[in-house]
Amino acid sequence: MKKVLALILVAVLCVGLLAGCGEEPTPSVTGSGEQPSGDPVELTVWLPVYQFSDGGISDEDFWNEKLDAFEAENNCVVNVEILSWTDYATVIYTGMLSDEGPDVCYVTETFDLIDAGLLAPLDEYITEEDRELYLFLDQGAYDAEGNLCTWPMMAGNPCVIFYNMDMLEAAGITELPTTWDEFFDVCVALKETNPDVWPFIQSWGASNGVSALLASFWPFFFQAGGTVLDEEGNLNLDSEATLEVLNYINKFKTEGIFDDSIVTMDDPNGKFVNGEAAIIINGTGNASTFTEKGIDWQCSLGLEGSGGLATNFSVDSLAISNFCEDKALAAELIKYITSAECMDDYHEQIYGMPSLTTDATYTEPEPFQSMYTNDADKMHVVPSFEGSASFMDQFQQNVQGMLMGQLTPEQVIEQTMAYYNEQIVA
Repeated sequence: MKKVLALILVAVLCVGLLAGCGEEPTPSVTGSGEQPSGDPVELTVWLPVYQFSDGGISDEDFWNEKLDAFEAENNCVVNVEILSWTDYATVIYTGMLSDEGPDVCYVTETFDLIDAGLLAPLDEYITEEDRELYLFLDQGAYDAEGNLCTWPMMAGNPCVIFYNMDMLEAAGITELPTTWDEFFDVCVALKETNPDVWPFIQSWGASNGVSALLASFWPFFFQAGGTVLDEEGNLNLDSEATLEVLNYINKFKTEGIFDDSIVTMDDPNGKFVNGEAAIIINGTGNASTFTEKGIDWQCSLGLEGSGGLATNFSVDSLAISNFCEDKALAAELIKYITSAECMDDYHEQIYGMPSLTTDATYTEPEPFQSMYTNDADKMHVVPSFEGSASFMDQFQQNVQGMLMGQLTPEQVIEQTMAYYNEQIVA
């Protein structure tokens, strides 16, 4: 019978660290669900809390019920521990340093875990049927050898372009733009029609670089054909795609679409809600708020740049610890957790997110469901890399300098990469 626990004290993890540090991960056994002694294999799974509403079934009760079938079929015991989000990435990293940590774990920030060799490669457990069934499998995290180390579990909320259609129609615009050039022309038309309203707005004054780049840089970067990491896993932002995007963003300032306050702008969503901006790029999860505020909106997945149509979205995943003694069984557990059998109910009872598999029940409203089903290959994850938060903070500061006329796009790249190479990876 499985036990469902809550992680209470990080000190408990430290006991495991003292016992486990320095040990080599134990090789995987057969995946039969039995130990050599004949006893059932035990697997420990760490998942974060996602039931935030009052009165609903708890995460503990949900998984307690769902995993009974897997345990019975595989003659194993699954111990699920539900963690809070407080210092989640740190707790995960600390726990996975030890063989007393989880066998299967929900991961958000993966660079340090992969760099330390704490995650097991998953490729040998992936079948052709899996690749046909799972929509976002390729959006997991990879090690330096190109091995997939994470299995997407919570994928969604891509950054899409929202348009206030009343403002567009007042400017004589009846069709949404599809290319960078068309988009800029729409912004010019909006500015001429209503100079007191932002035609388009970005969040270059966000509180940190991660937030600033989320909707202001990455969608355009992927549309320009950019890849965040090269084939060796090194940061690939010193690129033609980056320069192309920076020149495009700078054009909005030099041509008067942005004013000087763009470098302090931290709430594009609020401007759109209040009717002070005609176009924003934001996550799909904001659509209900726009509807509640009575905005007649339409959206598109993104624009076509030199690299085609694309945007960014987020993916949190499941991973197998290198200390896991039965990696084959752990892989089967991951497939079960992310199957339609589990996730259809999870999305209904615990937390709604897009479906992971082609056989799942789709619950997203239109137009978003069509995006997930038809354009999953156009949604790209920004992978975790060394010093990513510090890099993005510096990048944001240098883009602000560009928008104030202090730096050229070329200098933004040069100075940001110099900082990264000298201060982060040196």
